[in-house]
Amino acid sequence: MNELSTTWTEVEKQLYLTALQYVLNIDSADNPTKKEFMKIKARELGCPLSKIKKVRSSAELVKLLLPIPSVRTKRCLLRDMILLSAADHDLSDEAIGEIYEIGTKIGIKAEKIDDFFLWAARGLEWQVDGSRLIDEDI
Repeated sequence: MNELSTTWTEVEKQLYLTALQYVLNIDSADNPTKKEFMKIKARELGCPLSKIKKVRSSAELVKLLLPIPSVRTKRCLLRDMILLSAADHDLSDEAIGEIYEIGTKIGIKAEKIDDFFLWAARGLEWQVDGSRLIDEDI
């Protein structure tokens, strides 16, 4: 769970889960692993999945996220969208483009979005290095 979620309203929790669900499905359809991940996140936030809207386009998601008043909440949401989209080590150009579009349209500067993508890349490098350390010289 992220550090800001304890201060979120029920609507903000629902929007957070809606955004994560959207990014999970940019490149592919639903699968059991994604569904299980969403169940866990919903349980952590105390927000039933039945309250999550199905969003079909980035424009629709932007329309939902734009009214969020806190830039910190928007940044946290975007950071987690990037983290989730990069988690499988296969971040498509389509996903990057959509996340940039969503971020800029909800008021996050492109430079900050760049920072989040670089942060995610460093995290992936760290994971790969950890695996390499375990496997080398066996």
